[in-house]
Amino acid sequence: MNVGPKVLVSINNVPFITDTLVTAWVIVILLIIFAKVVTSNLKMIPGRLQMVAEVFVTTIIDFIDGLMPGEGRKYLPLIGTIFLFIGVSNLSGFIPFVNNPTADLNTTLGFALVVFVVSHYAGSKAQGVWNYLKGFAQPVPFLLPLNIISEMAKPVSHSFRLFGNILGGGIILGIAMKFIPWFLPVPLIAWFDLFVGVIQALIFTMLSIVYIAVAKDG
Repeated sequence: MNVGPKVLVSINNVPFITDTLVTAWVIVILLIIFAKVVTSNLKMIPGRLQMVAEVFVTTIIDFIDGLMPGEGRKYLPLIGTIFLFIGVSNLSGFIPFVNNPTADLNTTLGFALVVFVVSHYAGSKAQGVWNYLKGFAQPVPFLLPLNIISEMAKPVSHSFRLFGNILGGGIILGIAMKFIPWFLPVPLIAWFDLFVGVIQALIFTMLSIVYIAVAKDG
């Protein structure tokens, strides 16, 4: 696992293409191909690949319904995509010389901003724009500035939580490689890239659902 994005192409000393961006696009393409293969020949009696996909879809729908009853299918594309991309990105650290896209703040902040926009859109649609905006002045009007600041801080904390854990794991592995380069990093890589990677993807996804659910309920 590398630590931090490496600039591959810059324009006027401004980073334009990084290794994490390239990895992210490769993951996107692979996920699109995987989705195409799984859905190209659906059968009433599913094979192993279709069964895995159906279990994943059902699990995500049930997960969403647990926080937003009846909304599972509606938010499946967004939440399922977030979990798949972040999960695969976190696990990409298993591949030598590949830098996790989630070790780049641009990636995690981008997803957090998408969730931020969707949550506010869902809240204004569910409650009505005026009623939703009035909610920021509750329970008393003078808390309006604090409520706005608190809301603006959500995508920051949402993105930094994932970014910090993935980047921190890379730093720890880098230190371990300096002292015990052949033996100790193997279990550490399994820990950070597999267990922590999946857990962090789950946490980010769960928080995404919570933010949308809270905005809808007011």
